[in-house]
Amino acid sequence: MSQATNQFASLNILVVDDSLVQREHVINLCQSYGVTKITVAVNGKDAVEKLQLESFDLAFIDLEMPVMDGVSLIREIADKKLLKYIIVLSSKDPVLILSIGTMAESDGLCVIGTFKKPLQASYLSVSLNKLILDRKKQEKQIPSYDLTAQDLLKALDNDDIHIYFQPKLKAENLMLSGVEVLARWPHKQYGHIPPDKFISIAERFGVINQLTLVVIEKSFRQKQLWKDKGATFNMAVNLSPVSLNEKKLAKEILQLADIYKIVPEEITFEITENAIADQVSCAIEVLARLRLKGFQISIDDYGTGYASVQQLSRVPACELKIDKSMVTDIAISPQQQAILKNTLNMAADLNLKTVIEGVENRDDFNYLRQHSVDIMQGFLFAKPMDRDSFEVWWKKELSLLRKEYL
Repeated sequence: MSQATNQFASLNILVVDDSLVQREHVINLCQSYGVTKITVAVNGKDAVEKLQLESFDLAFIDLEMPVMDGVSLIREIADKKLLKYIIVLSSKDPVLILSIGTMAESDGLCVIGTFKKPLQASYLSVSLNKLILDRKKQEKQIPSYDLTAQDLLKALDNDDIHIYFQPKLKAENLMLSGVEVLARWPHKQYGHIPPDKFISIAERFGVINQLTLVVIEKSFRQKQLWKDKGATFNMAVNLSPVSLNEKKLAKEILQLADIYKIVPEEITFEITENAIADQVSCAIEVLARLRLKGFQISIDDYGTGYASVQQLSRVPACELKIDKSMVTDIAISPQQQAILKNTLNMAADLNLKTVIEGVENRDDFNYLRQHSVDIMQGFLFAKPMDRDSFEVWWKKELSLLRKEYL
């Protein structure tokens, strides 16, 4: 037995389906991946009784069953917290299956797959690996941070906020297109504090502009240093939605650009989809001022917010950055493939370049390369790195990566 199947051997799985043929099919697939602890249930009521008596790691849930159907079962599982991980199966339309999966996620369950019957072996493999990986992440202790605005201001004064760089690669040939700048806070007590922790503090206590301008100045300074060496790739910097409420932000950015002799066309400012949904007027004014000077504008995290197509069309954007949640495991998800196709068509209609973030496995990479995506970034290629590590990666490792994947 391979190492891949060994890690599945301890899983305790429940297969819920009224069809003997479909149950046996799922059981045989699970056994082929080394799973030995498998229990069956013939309907939702039967499944609830078994879940109340025994702890399971994963349940395969058919949607159409007598006595209690799969939708009712999922709600029962969520309400009584009987299980965390599920896979939804049905012979119905893939969009319907995905919608039930979305319902389950909103109820607090972890849906690691929504598939049309019969379940395919490759889909099962990816789903089981996702379960194992997610459990390992949950096992890691998440530290708590007792931080204040004063701590952050002190860090800014002491030059403790650093910038890291994650490469953005052209999909067609994996050549370097640019980098995304990411703020990092290496804390003496807590180690590396996640950006969402200290950025939320900055936004809540009104110091986000100070943080934003520090990151932009560091980015511009590094951009000019690289340009002096002949490197002119694009640099993307994030702007907080809260910062977009400050009309003076555009003026402050332009002043820094003058100081560091920045070519605006070589800088992209990334804003979240929610920024334009919540503060359309003020955000557009700031972005328009930057765009008029030649800076590029990217709509980040697309697919996680609530901006309408009409709102997107009002923003002077050049780029649509599609969120990881829309493309993770897309190679095995017909529903996500359909959504991505429509998104790419919309981007083309709006004359927006497309960037995929969060590319983490080779199957997804191969699929995305074949479907008119412009740029990709993600852990499959490189994690965020400090300046020295990035330069080594760019000069040595990128060529090796291109040989491996092209």
